[in-house]
Amino acid sequence: MKYLSLLFVLSAIHLGLNAQITITNSTFPVVGDKLKLVNKSSLTGSLNMGNVSGPQVWDFSALNSGAKYTEEYKSASTGQDAASFTDAQMVVSLDNQEEYFKSSATAITSLGLGGQNPLLGSAVVVRYTKQPTYRSAPLTFIGATKSDGAFNIKLSTNIFPDSLLASLGSFKPDSVRIEFTTTSTGLMDAYGTLKMQGKDIEVLREKSAVTTKTNVFLKVPLLGWQSLDLLLQIAQASIPDFIKGLIGSRKYTDYKFYSNSHKEVLVSARYDSLNVLDELIFADLGGVTSVKDQKEIDAFNLFPNPSAELINIDIPDTWKEGSYLITITDLAGQSVYAEPCQLTPGQSKQIKTNSFAKGVYFLTLRDQFNTFTATTKFVRD
Repeated sequence: MKYLSLLFVLSAIHLGLNAQITITNSTFPVVGDKLKLVNKSSLTGSLNMGNVSGPQVWDFSALNSGAKYTEEYKSASTGQDAASFTDAQMVVSLDNQEEYFKSSATAITSLGLGGQNPLLGSAVVVRYTKQPTYRSAPLTFIGATKSDGAFNIKLSTNIFPDSLLASLGSFKPDSVRIEFTTTSTGLMDAYGTLKMQGKDIEVLREKSAVTTKTNVFLKVPLLGWQSLDLLLQIAQASIPDFIKGLIGSRKYTDYKFYSNSHKEVLVSARYDSLNVLDELIFADLGGVTSVKDQKEIDAFNLFPNPSAELINIDIPDTWKEGSYLITITDLAGQSVYAEPCQLTPGQSKQIKTNSFAKGVYFLTLRDQFNTFTATTKFVRD
């Protein structure tokens, strides 16, 4: 009897091991691929991520609506900034921003960004000084993953309002450098069946601890490059709210579900340090029943327009409350203002414009998930 029990246990272990899958490089996107994805900015209820090991069953049948988009992989030579990425093989362009990739038998890495930068509202080429891993293979239970990314951008001081520069007193800078780093340490910690959009798919789950850090440095005559924090401390000034939301360190937990039958990452969910869902992207398997496209978002009004001292953003009742990024650019495409903020439908947001030169400007709002953008023109007189 004991012998039969042992055989039963060994058989169960064997079946469990055979239920696992290996994600190979056949799932790597190549030139010509068009991956169908959905970005969901809000979710009723929550996603049950389950436990480690397996086999498990994840019921994500609630993932059937959102804003559809397509990741189209083209030859890097077709990119507008291809000359800056001669070592790239592929480029993906979304909302006029480009990302360049190179591929090998074991990994796809990101080389950098080109095109229109959504934060700065202007064309910027950024090469990673540490190239983050976009996809890797083979992936098996219970393998480890690792990715590090870093880049910096040098800009003129006109991205900051005059009020901030004035608060620095004699430490007024002549240029700005923004440094960004990200570190991701993951584990393929679970396997099983993912139920989504009427399909049952065998998957591996990756759970990663992600840390991002953004620092701002200013180049000051005689002192060279100094951190914004230090200069504000010396000048006994506080960090403005619109800068505070951009700099510092943040920690996230990422969950990604991979299948060897699909090139899309089937589900990618990011949670912040308080375990609140921050970003959710999933594959469109043909079962997305309702779509909210960015073109359906109601436009916003600015008043008074023309403006002299200040301008108000009138938030439509149909918008969702949440975090947004405000950017203002001039006719030349140069960013003159940026501010992350909380917006509430039916209310207004005020911005001082008295430091702007007279002329025509474009104010753009983006939601925190970058699922839509809306732009309105105004005149500073």
